[in-house]
Amino acid sequence: MIRRASRRAGVTVVALSLMLCAIPPIPSAGIETTNPNSPEATHALAMLDQSCGTAPQDVQAAEVAQASASPAASASPGASESPVASGSPAAAASASPAATASPSPSPTPIVGAPETAPNGPQILVPPPLPTPRAPTPPPLPSASPSPSGSPAAQVIQQVSAPPSSTPVPAAYPSAGPIVSPTPSASLKPEPGETLGPNDYAILGDHIVGTNEKGQTSDLDGHVTILYQQGILGGDHAHYDGTRYIDVTGSTFVKNAGGDTVLYADAVRFDSLDQHATLINGRGESTQGVERGKLHFKGATMVTSRDGKTHIEHANLTTCENPRGGYHVESKTLDVYPGDKAVAKSAVLFLGALAIFYLPVVVISLRQDQQGSRRNPGFVPIVGYSQVEGFWIKARIGFSPSDYYYGYYRVEEYTRIGLGLGYVATIRRKDGRRQTDINFFRQNNRLQASQNTNLSLADQESFSRATRGQFNFNYQGNYGPNISLPAQYSLNASVDHGDTRGDRQNYTFQRTATGGESSTNNYGFTDHLQISQSLQNDVAFSYTHSKSAFLNSPTSLSDLLHLQTLTHLVGRRYDYSLTFDRYDSATPSSLQKEPELVIRPLSNLFPKETIVPVQVQYTLGFYNDPQGGTFRPGSTTPTGIETSRGEARVTLGPGLAHVLGSDFNGTLTVQQDYYGTGDAKAQIAQNATLTTPLFNHLVNTITYSNSHVNGPFSEPFRSLDVLSSGVKQASDVLRIFNRDTYSLSLTGTTFFNRMAQAVGYQLTARPSPRSTVLLGGSFNPGPGNGFGFTNLQVATPFGYKSDLQFATDIDWKAHGRLENKNIYYRHIVGDCYEIRLSYNQSIKQVFATVTLLAFPSESANFGIGQTASLSSIIPGNFSSAGFTGGP
Repeated sequence: MIRRASRRAGVTVVALSLMLCAIPPIPSAGIETTNPNSPEATHALAMLDQSCGTAPQDVQAAEVAQASASPAASASPGASESPVASGSPAAAASASPAATASPSPSPTPIVGAPETAPNGPQILVPPPLPTPRAPTPPPLPSASPSPSGSPAAQVIQQVSAPPSSTPVPAAYPSAGPIVSPTPSASLKPEPGETLGPNDYAILGDHIVGTNEKGQTSDLDGHVTILYQQGILGGDHAHYDGTRYIDVTGSTFVKNAGGDTVLYADAVRFDSLDQHATLINGRGESTQGVERGKLHFKGATMVTSRDGKTHIEHANLTTCENPRGGYHVESKTLDVYPGDKAVAKSAVLFLGALAIFYLPVVVISLRQDQQGSRRNPGFVPIVGYSQVEGFWIKARIGFSPSDYYYGYYRVEEYTRIGLGLGYVATIRRKDGRRQTDINFFRQNNRLQASQNTNLSLADQESFSRATRGQFNFNYQGNYGPNISLPAQYSLNASVDHGDTRGDRQNYTFQRTATGGESSTNNYGFTDHLQISQSLQNDVAFSYTHSKSAFLNSPTSLSDLLHLQTLTHLVGRRYDYSLTFDRYDSATPSSLQKEPELVIRPLSNLFPKETIVPVQVQYTLGFYNDPQGGTFRPGSTTPTGIETSRGEARVTLGPGLAHVLGSDFNGTLTVQQDYYGTGDAKAQIAQNATLTTPLFNHLVNTITYSNSHVNGPFSEPFRSLDVLSSGVKQASDVLRIFNRDTYSLSLTGTTFFNRMAQAVGYQLTARPSPRSTVLLGGSFNPGPGNGFGFTNLQVATPFGYKSDLQFATDIDWKAHGRLENKNIYYRHIVGDCYEIRLSYNQSIKQVFATVTLLAFPSESANFGIGQTASLSSIIPGNFSSAGFTGGP
């Protein structure tokens, strides 16, 4: 054996490569029990990621290196030579039938030690290095004479295992071990070599047995196996001489990322394909979990070299106490690191009560989740409404890959019937195309029909300069007791651009409602960047419409629209020239032939710094088919074509601070002249004065006034139409004390000698977790007074529970409560949230369970909305995404 080692002096074992990453060897007496989450284990993972070590990949034999170390004070003399006692874990491992020469296709790991708490896996890890990443390791020093007693840390390694059929990234090693005798002192590795892609390493305290190829051997004390998946540790390891390594005693498997740890009674490691089989395994992971951990266990677990974990008869939960929370029991569970967890034939339990069965449950473990389609949740919601009856709505997720994922919708109503849906996202691997599908079909017993909703969206990049988009929507389900003709729309567009900024866009749109009406629109736009200061835009569209309502004859109409916009930025002025033209059998739109807008770029008064001034001039020739006079005995106008000039000056906003108050004012003056000899003028004023008082009051006065002069809608019917002169003022008094309470009183007058309503809004926080909101108005005058007052209350209701109540108080009906909404939320074991809702108006009750571990399924209560219009709960809770259509 020594001669063979001498002939192969250039061969470096993985153990030596790990020793080269350490500074001095660690005596066995100084080794302490470590935890898989300890800094030492983290450092070992970092070493594994760096592939630190020396081992040529073409070596056909295995060697063992013993590092030189100081004497181990804790070892007893002769311990390395004494036989293994019968009944010990090592003896049980040696006597196992697994230690045969022929490999077994599906071996059973050996349980050779009693179960211990997973708080101290036995692992030997070299100390951290101050050297940078991927250093060149120095040569290993010659082994010093060992004192009497057990030797220092031993390592076992083999690099001659047959290559696995599974492709392995080069950054992670894998190989099978052979226990070898203590190496010769003359064995020295060649520095600068790196760990091969099919290599792995084993560390421990001392070896028992014959370390020859095809012979069994045992490794005791702080056993650690570094392989592609991460770290496998325990107290004792037995090698059958051919393929399998059985690890017992405080066993654990920690992945390379350090966020997943598995524990088991025993682990069998397959040296050929680097599979680790765990008996009575249990694990925990923080991948993709917002709060807490993902806990899973099963009768057997198998982890492969790519990190996938397959579990038989699995139990899955995110609760620290599954009996007090929820858990999912499934026939099988597959955990893909950083991707998803897939459970098949799953049953959902709340405590000890089975409430729901799903054939497949997919839980996304990704942090960059893309909405509810990526993590739809697997807990159904149940409820009741007066129209639909009792119902249950569930989503069954699927995610075969990062490029195809979604969920199935299953909804059952006692009065309406069964509804089935399919929601999916399909993407190309190169990112050039993404298709979103949303389909739902409802069997409606009330209407004796089947209604369908369908939505398709497709985006594609044909090249770096050309993109396309396609959208299709079909709606035949408008909700219960609503019968309308089916409506669909189709939109398609292609966009092309270049680096200069030139761009062309082609569009097609079609909308149709049953067989009653349809519209087709064809469009083209072109943007031409002539220079940095000059650009031109052209838009062209053609619309064809068809309608046939009831017994009326079919009506056809065509509309041609052309619009151009030329924009020039000069040194002192900004110019915009617009040409806008319509062509149809019955013209009705105002046409610009053309219109020029001029805006000075600098202030009209350059030396004026108190009030800014903006000016705009407009000149143009216009054609209004709806303008002019009416023919005798006809309601059709004659139309008008004339020129128009306009000057608009805006002064402000002017800001001033006077006697502790803030003033803001704006004045706009507009003058128009027309070729018909008509003239119009408008003056608009707006001012706001805000005054704080005594640090607890803020008073805000707002005043607006507009003066008009000229004909109301002459000569154009759709341009420069004057409004009646309006003068209005309002006063808002706000009384507050930090966030304890805030009361706002609002009074408005239109200067018409009529009393106006006074609005009030009160928000109070009786405690840090409670809120009260009151809002309404008071109308002065006999028979008026208070009308409706909206009341909203949010308060704690027990331990980790919240209650919200929203209603309208009808003071005319002696304070009767209308439109009542009640919401209740309770958190169970910091794991999931139970929510109940009641709506009096539509006679609806529903309940749902939200998992706190996954952010896409979480929703919080809100307050401040009007209960008569919408609930105080956000829409993603009140609807939970389960509507009648996509």
